[in-house]
Amino acid sequence: MASNDYYRLLGVPRNAGADEIKSAYRKLALKYHPDRNQGNKEAESTFKEINEAYEVLSDVQKRQVYDQFGAEGLKAGAGGHGGFGGFQGADLGDMFGDLFENLFSQGGGGRGRPRSRRGADLKYEAEITLEEAFTGVKLPINFERTEVCQECDGTGARGKTGIKKCPTCRGSGRVQYSQGFFAFSQACPECGGQGEVISAPCKACGGAGRQKKNASINIKIPAGVEEGAVLRVSGGGDAGLRGGESGDLYIQVRLKHHPHFERDGRDLVYECQVALWQAALGGEAEVPVIEGGRVKILIPEGTQHGKVFRVHEKGMPSPAGKGRGDLLVRVKLEVPHELTPRQRELFGELARIAGHEVSSPEKEKGFFKKILG
Repeated sequence: MASNDYYRLLGVPRNAGADEIKSAYRKLALKYHPDRNQGNKEAESTFKEINEAYEVLSDVQKRQVYDQFGAEGLKAGAGGHGGFGGFQGADLGDMFGDLFENLFSQGGGGRGRPRSRRGADLKYEAEITLEEAFTGVKLPINFERTEVCQECDGTGARGKTGIKKCPTCRGSGRVQYSQGFFAFSQACPECGGQGEVISAPCKACGGAGRQKKNASINIKIPAGVEEGAVLRVSGGGDAGLRGGESGDLYIQVRLKHHPHFERDGRDLVYECQVALWQAALGGEAEVPVIEGGRVKILIPEGTQHGKVFRVHEKGMPSPAGKGRGDLLVRVKLEVPHELTPRQRELFGELARIAGHEVSSPEKEKGFFKKILG
């Protein structure tokens, strides 16, 4: 049952709502739960897969990344931390840590400590020309991101005296409560488990510890890059909280429409207009190439409309640096809109030689005039 298609794993359509996804997950989790399939390795593996699928599809941000880039996009974007949009929720270690602390902590737990958090990942679309995709290009990127406040160095407080011990938990970061014979502790609601509160917020960032700033970086887009390719700038996203590492910046490449060429993978397609007489008699034609200039191709006698000629290694380069694609020249027969009397005479002669009856424009006008009255 191993699959990267999370929708297929849960048996739901791609437009399924949250309730439908949750319902499908519960049924499958119950069916393949290890407690009901002891010793069944296949069931155990399937149980892990459906849990992985539900973890992604039940999270709005992760689902958006998966829908656009697939499971590989989640892995590439995560880097072990998260994906697009800053998946900043607590990880499994934090979840289980809080769970066990809530269940089993008794009496004066350890002192609270500021919990760092990774910054959000950001996405940017860069539009380039086909020529720039051919050669590769260094591109300036201007965008907005959150950066550590320089005024307070990320603490959010106005100097050292702006941070005080939390009066509710007295600096421990946790508060206790009793239920029957048991005593439990939980994160302090006043300071969020930090053990400290900001009494005098930083004027520059208002206590957030971070500020929105305009950033500018130069990125190198490799030669041969394709439409929709995603480049990652490690640490180029939002700054983390309380010393946490910065998120990443993901740059998605878009190609501008080209007036002459269409792209088909590494090949380029060019539509070449060929006159009727040239297609019939044969000859040469000049076609442009992406690096500039033109090359000659041979038009054999009797060339038909739609015929494709291949010019080797005149297409796009491989991003891996292994050769180039080809230029595909597609023939489009050019039919004259208006004929001179001499041209009509010659075409008429060709038609009669081929055994076709030719009517004159004057006869056709007279015929239609009679019909129309």
